[in-house]
Amino acid sequence: MDIHRCRFVPFQASAINAVAFSHPHLPTDNKYSRGAPARMAIGRANGDIEIWNPMQGSWLQEMTIPGGHDRSVEGLAWVVGDDEELDDGTSNGNSKSRSVVSHGQLRLFSIGYTNTITEWDLEKGCAKRHASGQHGALWCLATQPKAAPSSKSQSTSQTSTQRLVGGTIDGCLALYSTDDDELRFLRLCRTPKKNVKIVSIAFQTRQLAVAGCSDGTIRVFDIRNGAMLHAMTMGRDLLAERAAAPGAKNVIVWSVRCLPNGDIVSGDSTGQICIWDGATYTQAQRIQSHTQDVLSLATSADGSSIISGGMDRRVVLYREMAGQASSRWTKVWHRRYHQHDVKALAAFEAKGVSVVVAGGPDAAPVVLPLEKSGTENHRTLSHLPQAVPVASAPDARLVICWWERRIDVWAFDTPLDQVLGEDASPEAGPDAEAFERNRRLVGRILVKGDANITAAAISADGSLVVAATTNEVKAFQLRKEPAGGLAISKVTVPASVANKGASGVAIAPNGRWVSLSNGVENHVTVIEATPSDDDSEKITVRPKASRLARLRRAIPRHELFSGLGRYDRRITRLTFSPDSKLLATADLAGYIDTWILQGPDGITDEVSGTDEAGEGGEDGEMPDMDEEDSDDSSDEDASDAEDGTNGVIASANKWIRNPRAKQLPKLSGAPVVLSFSADVPGAPAVAGEPVSSSTVARDYVLLAVTATSRLFAFNPLRARLVPWLRRLSPANLPVEYRNIRDVAKGVLWQGPRVWIYGTSFLFMVDTSVEPTLQAPAQSTDKSTTAVATTSTTEPAKRKRKRGDDSGAGGRMQRTGLGPQRVQMAVGGEWVDVAMEDAEDKGTRSGDDDEEESDEEEEEAENQKLLLEQQAHQQTHNNSKKSPRKTRKQQKEEDDANNKDSSDADKQLQKHLRSPQPQQPRWWHTFKYRPILGVVPLSTTSSSAYPSLEVALIERPGWDIDLPVRYDE
Repeated sequence: MDIHRCRFVPFQASAINAVAFSHPHLPTDNKYSRGAPARMAIGRANGDIEIWNPMQGSWLQEMTIPGGHDRSVEGLAWVVGDDEELDDGTSNGNSKSRSVVSHGQLRLFSIGYTNTITEWDLEKGCAKRHASGQHGALWCLATQPKAAPSSKSQSTSQTSTQRLVGGTIDGCLALYSTDDDELRFLRLCRTPKKNVKIVSIAFQTRQLAVAGCSDGTIRVFDIRNGAMLHAMTMGRDLLAERAAAPGAKNVIVWSVRCLPNGDIVSGDSTGQICIWDGATYTQAQRIQSHTQDVLSLATSADGSSIISGGMDRRVVLYREMAGQASSRWTKVWHRRYHQHDVKALAAFEAKGVSVVVAGGPDAAPVVLPLEKSGTENHRTLSHLPQAVPVASAPDARLVICWWERRIDVWAFDTPLDQVLGEDASPEAGPDAEAFERNRRLVGRILVKGDANITAAAISADGSLVVAATTNEVKAFQLRKEPAGGLAISKVTVPASVANKGASGVAIAPNGRWVSLSNGVENHVTVIEATPSDDDSEKITVRPKASRLARLRRAIPRHELFSGLGRYDRRITRLTFSPDSKLLATADLAGYIDTWILQGPDGITDEVSGTDEAGEGGEDGEMPDMDEEDSDDSSDEDASDAEDGTNGVIASANKWIRNPRAKQLPKLSGAPVVLSFSADVPGAPAVAGEPVSSSTVARDYVLLAVTATSRLFAFNPLRARLVPWLRRLSPANLPVEYRNIRDVAKGVLWQGPRVWIYGTSFLFMVDTSVEPTLQAPAQSTDKSTTAVATTSTTEPAKRKRKRGDDSGAGGRMQRTGLGPQRVQMAVGGEWVDVAMEDAEDKGTRSGDDDEEESDEEEEEAENQKLLLEQQAHQQTHNNSKKSPRKTRKQQKEEDDANNKDSSDADKQLQKHLRSPQPQQPRWWHTFKYRPILGVVPLSTTSSSAYPSLEVALIERPGWDIDLPVRYDE
């Protein structure tokens, strides 16, 4: 595979200003909170809001709500409704009905240096409503705690209203009501002093709000009547007063938090945290742990831990001292995980998960262990979006990339093998200059309006580009000029589609069909783009759009109207087959919908609901269509087929639902990748079965990769799992792939080879090679591994234990420094230096030695058993195929079967040292990181392993434009 490694994308990661969890603490003993849909929201400086699913430590970025021009998110708050216990209605005369839990509705609110609070619609991915009052800009936002049941007899499902309280720049607390699914301004709680800014807020009880102010005071308000009850002063910053000059400098209380026992924790501009007695409102302790301002605080659910982050890039952990009569705190450690300020902190604790998420201007969220702090490593999440903002036109060698309201079009003029020599490297020397000149910026599209681009796509021939925002859809035609430039013109899109907006866009490879999805809508819109009659070079779009209905799924009503509602039905992936006759979509719940094109340009013969053996659906009959979904395409298509409208060529093609769409199973997790194979797998070595009918000849492989790294492959027209899928089961995949923590982002096909890439990895698996004994190939680059194969069965490799992860990084080693990778320059190249194994020195701990020895013994035993099984199977197969054997053949077989275990070990070691020259089953590398996207650049004729040329776009964290730090 030829790789163009480049960093030309205009993508610029934005600073993290706020982090908030919908359920900071999920008690395991509460049946109502068990299984609650916990989500994390991250607000960025460009107005984007990211929704993350912790997934027991997998951390999937499910959705990004795009921002807009001159927008910023400075504070986030969740409002969670009450859980209710309902009857599932399955009672009969012999059994009692079961009770089900309907989780409280989740609502997300944000502020952004204005006097407006915005509520977001997570199902549609856009703003739902706004509310503002007669006050200044909001600087902080908090949610009122729920009311605890007053007695045991009182039901926990009793409605407890939650209000939003925001601190303003003019020293007021603004109260907003969220009752009855609305957002209304109520009143203001004013401070008696002027020129005071409220910069932080927290709740001590349901009715008492604690506000940190810019004049060095902490004020306590009763939000029922707006009265200020207490005021605690921090004094003056004496050091700053001496160093600066005349005039006293007030201390700014940047962050406040309240412990479960009522005590108050504050972080200020002096770099200190203060603990205040919650009963007497007096200072109990002051700890100097930062050299600069403390910007953020977080506390554990039980109140035993405090975490602070500041301008000095430090994250500090404090623990309560044991054996003290009064509550005393001590600093445990401090670390520097960020390259800039630590502006936001949020804690999350659930069953098996106890973490703190930190963020700041360096744009990358860092997950820190809380409960197991000191025994686990931290984990840095990607600052890049999960949805790849890059697409390519392989036939025209064009690549588009978008960011905010801008789309750049790049051209790769010459294939890489023609630009560089056989042994040349595009990363250094004169070859790098030729490589850079081969890539040109040929066009730029600026989308008018305030909303940022949600999705974009380009046709395979590079003639059509479609971009969508939350409120409109726009199309552009690209034409190459003789001088080498690019002419860009606008294509008119029907108003019914253009004014609606979209969250997902896909263009068929032939450039004729454009598919649009919008949030959780129960249909997908398809429009047709064709050359006009008067000018063959001009592209026009038919004014009538087709609406393809999605299957109605059997989802309980209490799930549809609780928690996040229909949020899980949000379509996240759209893809066309290479022949543009199949369309597939996938949503967060794991459901897959497929449609087929019927007509002169589609599948002309009838595609029945039965497979090759004549079997029908689940009951032997063709699956029924739902009444709601009976109109697979718009009724207006028939009238359009009679005569052309507005110069559009009449078409008799229509999209209908795949008759076997219902039989596709629900995936075990949210799909992060959905892709059709590059061609129809006709070879038995690839597909496992011959091509026997026209239906099978069109049946591509539909590959889905879930957030848990599970692989699923289907033949959609037959609704079958492909035969080679068993080779991709977790037990048969290499340990290196199973240990990858990052989520996959995309897939490329090279014949039977599947290239899967994520932020930090590039992994290839050959679906045509049977699983066998593994033999790592010799390589000087330890970040790259190839595996060759020679036999027919492979033992499941045991995954190395990571311990009980709490949602952050893996378990720390108990010993000191282990052997590290050391390189030295030899002849202008970096060569690895052979290091003595630490295990021979006895530097490893007893537990690790035990674990490694157990694994080695088990692996050796599996290999011996494997060789015995292979010998026995080979003998059995030979006896079946040729019952009459010569004496020489019989003697050779007897000698092979009578070998002892020592001979088998020798053969195995010889095999591992000298692998046979066969195709590798898989290959992986961690050389490229972080990867924004990988897109193909060229198409070749079909062959066993066609050549693959791709553009790999990186966007490293050190390339982010950071503001100047305070100490600089």
